[in-house]
Amino acid sequence: MAKFNLLEEPWIPVLRDGRVEEVSLGEVLLRAEGIQRLETPSPLEEAALHRLLLALLHRALGGPKDLDQALDWLEEGFPLEPVQAYLDRYHSRFYLFHEEAPFFQIPDLPEKDPLPWTKLLPERASGNNPTLFDHSTEDRVPPLSYAEAARALLVHQAFVPGGLLKRLGVTSAKGAPLAGAACFLAVGKTLRETLLLNLVAYEPQGDEALWELPPLRTQDVEGERTVWPLTGVARVYTWPSRGVRLLDEGQGVRFMAYGPGVRPEEVAFRDPMVAYRQGKNQVLPLRLSVERSFWRDFGALLPGAGGVWPATLEWASALEREGRLRAQLRVLGQVADQAKILDVRREVYPLPPGLLDPRAQEDLDFALKRAEEGGKALRGLAYRLAREVLGEKDARELEAFTRSLPLERFYWHALDRAFPGFLEQAGQKGAREAWKEALEKAVMESWRATRVFVGTQGRHLRALARGEGVLAGILQEVRA
Repeated sequence: MAKFNLLEEPWIPVLRDGRVEEVSLGEVLLRAEGIQRLETPSPLEEAALHRLLLALLHRALGGPKDLDQALDWLEEGFPLEPVQAYLDRYHSRFYLFHEEAPFFQIPDLPEKDPLPWTKLLPERASGNNPTLFDHSTEDRVPPLSYAEAARALLVHQAFVPGGLLKRLGVTSAKGAPLAGAACFLAVGKTLRETLLLNLVAYEPQGDEALWELPPLRTQDVEGERTVWPLTGVARVYTWPSRGVRLLDEGQGVRFMAYGPGVRPEEVAFRDPMVAYRQGKNQVLPLRLSVERSFWRDFGALLPGAGGVWPATLEWASALEREGRLRAQLRVLGQVADQAKILDVRREVYPLPPGLLDPRAQEDLDFALKRAEEGGKALRGLAYRLAREVLGEKDARELEAFTRSLPLERFYWHALDRAFPGFLEQAGQKGAREAWKEALEKAVMESWRATRVFVGTQGRHLRALARGEGVLAGILQEVRA
């Protein structure tokens, strides 16, 4: 039986008229102007839901063909008739439960050895995945509502990491399109603005969304029999990374059939929502790090480093400038160690219209290099303090004491707070001087914390006194 149509049932959380509510996919697309934004605590869910909406609009409207058409839609709203006609055409493909074509699933996937739904979300406990925000266990799986199951399914298909599978003749499977990449999303004042800021110029020829194709069957994914080129915006945004069949228990879902999905054939295509950097012999997606905020890696995107900004960021900057918008940049994703998810992240920055202008990028390069130089100098100071306090100790002991000092930690925390303000000023007069002031404050804040940390015994005070001389040199470099 067909059940829970995503175009009609409420399942997407949005902020509207000052309150959070769940609405249907059809309502989101047809009434985007009245919605402020998608509202979910999960960064991965935020990225996956936006990619679904963008794929639908690209395919329904066959565009935008260029910036001028996007500006028309910004002023007049999306053409609703073709959107409604497209949703009507593919209505039957959006049932979460369907005998022939369940949404984003394989209808005849064997139920042998079912997995708990927690496998779908990296934030939840499943197998050897570390528990990030959850304390449930696989033998006592709480039921999941249909709305939650639909969102979890999208997250899994977009973010599942590669690794062992051992199902249907497949030993290991590749990661999803965003498994190891930071996802860039420009956010406006309304959902319509947000969608337009990320709805890059589009050529519909040769592209297809998953629901436009015949439903996959078990025989199609067995032994990774089906291989598609990883190309086309809608195809990549709706990639079936794994075979899934949610097992309906009447009022919710606790388990699912599971298996391989479509194997991607790597081609020369760049995901519009992903940034790329130049590796040794290839261009690689930029990843999030568990140890550092993402802004510190912006330098890898600058032309001098051979990097490539995401297409959505270039598009959003142009639309901001021409449409007189102001947007926010969100960097969304997960930090993974092979198949283990260590963290999920949402970092928020301002997105000034001139960010990609040459002058702004020169300022950005200056700021990032100065910040790293300061961090390196403080790392040297920390090791000097360790030597002064401990004397000639084992190298590992010295390194452990060095890492324990708050010098670098407080420095980077202070710059994390200061960087968004600098980004707003990049390309304008006084931006570099303001950054130098931020660097100086960060150095002094980290030194004050270190003075408290080190102690007040004679050897501690001698170490700090000698450290003051090194600190003076660091401050001189910072102000230069």
